Amino acid sequence: MSCLFPGIKPTKKVDVLQDISFTIAPGEALGIVGHNGAGKSTLLKIITGTLAPSTGIVRLEGRIFAILELGMGFNHELTARENVMHVSGLMGISQAEILQVLPELEAFAEIGSYFDQPMRQYSSGMHMRVAFALATAIRPDILIVDEALSVGDAYFQHKSFERIRKFRAQGTTLLFVSHDKAAILALCDRAILLNQGKLLMDGQPSAVMDYYNALVAEKESATLVQHVNEKGQAVTRSGTGEAEMLMLQLLHEQKSVEIVEVGLTVILRATVRCHQPIPCLIVGYMIKDRLGQPIFGINTHLTEQSMTDLRAGETLTFDFAFPANLGPGSYSVSTSLSSTENHLTDNYEWRDLAMVFTVVNTTQAHFAGCAWIEPKITITKNLREPS
Repeated sequence: MSCLFPGIKPTKKVDVLQDISFTIAPGEALGIVGHNGAGKSTLLKIITGTLAPSTGIVRLEGRIFAILELGMGFNHELTARENVMHVSGLMGISQAEILQVLPELEAFAEIGSYFDQPMRQYSSGMHMRVAFALATAIRPDILIVDEALSVGDAYFQHKSFERIRKFRAQGTTLLFVSHDKAAILALCDRAILLNQGKLLMDGQPSAVMDYYNALVAEKESATLVQHVNEKGQAVTRSGTGEAEMLMLQLLHEQKSVEIVEVGLTVILRATVRCHQPIPCLIVGYMIKDRLGQPIFGINTHLTEQSMTDLRAGETLTFDFAFPANLGPGSYSVSTSLSSTENHLTDNYEWRDLAMVFTVVNTTQAHFAGCAWIEPKITITKNLREPS
């Protein structure tokens, strides 16, 4: 080519995905996570048939609907109603089927009279409402959602998640791409982590998301390691190492505890050493339940207690005192040392599963949920007035 057309360099083949292989069981929900450019969207386009793989095969069984790009396939000069009729045909939905569910689809989108106006007048949130309503108008065997739910208002996000849960209960298989840890944990049975086009991890959503967050937190000079602590628990650690958490303890009356009574005041004590001069140090922690769902997190930036101009070799102790107003169960603590409010940048050290403790209830009334919010109940009996 360069001989025929001087100045034009031959192109180099780039494999966006390499040696990706996994199986999804019917009715399973798989979360797909990874950096931008990791290959997530390409993988989904191959699964749906939008792209053809250069090697390998994809086996699918059942009807598949997908939201890969916001408003993909919509003509902005047409109304939502006209687009629904057109795009549903491309999705393999018959005209009889779409006409039967069209009133419910319109009601679910909740965009009022805009449903019969050109979509060029729509906001991105309105586009998402129509796209999601169409993709879920008929329960598919396989539903694929790629980041679409990050657009739009909180109300419609709740509504969309509820429909996905309903489909899951009815046996729909879900492939869900998101950077939202809470959404992955709430919706998915399993997760895979893609990195530079390769399958880096396949496992429980909480473990995969913690490893992903460690990758995000990693700087060029940072290290990412996974080790087993003295209790046999796997701990993921990342960071530059400029500051280090020497010790993390849970204390009650100055004694170390692993089992805590509901409502008991405890102290989470973090001992930190600076190995390099630190212009600003922010210490934070996140308490998670046994499924990895965040329960409570705080840091010294949010409490306006950041430490500045620290010297190499300095050691500091941070005591976080709080009542253990948690539901009975097992909890883990993740910790962060950073110079910014967000530990994903300027990360000195981040630890997943830095500590595990258990909350029991032997003193309070039995209650449901993850938080003890002590109620004050007043009951008034209204006497019937004589007629």
